[in-house]
Amino acid sequence: MSLVATHPVKGHEIRLFFFLLVFVNLIFFAWAQGYFGATDDSREPQRLAQQFQAEKLHILRDVKAPPAKKEEPVCRLISGLNVAEAEALKTAVETFGGAAKVLPQQEPALHLVLIGELANKAAADKKSAELTRFGVQDHRIVALENGRFEIIFASFPAEAAAREMLQSLNKRGIKSARLDAREQPPLKARVETRAPASTLLQHLPKLIAPVADATIGECAP
Repeated sequence: MSLVATHPVKGHEIRLFFFLLVFVNLIFFAWAQGYFGATDDSREPQRLAQQFQAEKLHILRDVKAPPAKKEEPVCRLISGLNVAEAEALKTAVETFGGAAKVLPQQEPALHLVLIGELANKAAADKKSAELTRFGVQDHRIVALENGRFEIIFASFPAEAAAREMLQSLNKRGIKSARLDAREQPPLKARVETRAPASTLLQHLPKLIAPVADATIGECAP
């Protein structure tokens, strides 16, 4: 059996080892702080120092592109239509997403020379026979909605002409005749149409092509 001889560790050797350990730690600390020149930017302390206001950074998700600019609508006025054609055009424009408004063109009032508010047909026939005896042949009996009747001699677009005829009847002894101005239903109409320019200007010429008198113009400001 062999014996290995051991030597006791001396005190000065322990102190030397302690001072060497402290020296190595000081060297490492100085290197980590950059005292020996440029440091590695990839080290964690350096990266943290470069994160300026990192708490304000946000991750945006599902960011949608801004919507395309909507095309502004334009207005066109269609003239030369009768009322039925205007209503049909309005419906057609609304079908492709446009807006339309029918603008009836009011006819001038008619001025009638008549005998009105006869109670019934018998009263109207009696008055008609009386007029014939006075030599007034040009008149007609008209039934009203309220069950009454009237006798119309003539109608005129101008009031002056109607008054002239009334005076002529009065001179012949027909004192019950009078004047009555009546509004007439519109015979013509225009249509104001609005839609995006590319859509409206594409469809309008096709829609009005069957109407010979139809024209396209600018809307009133």
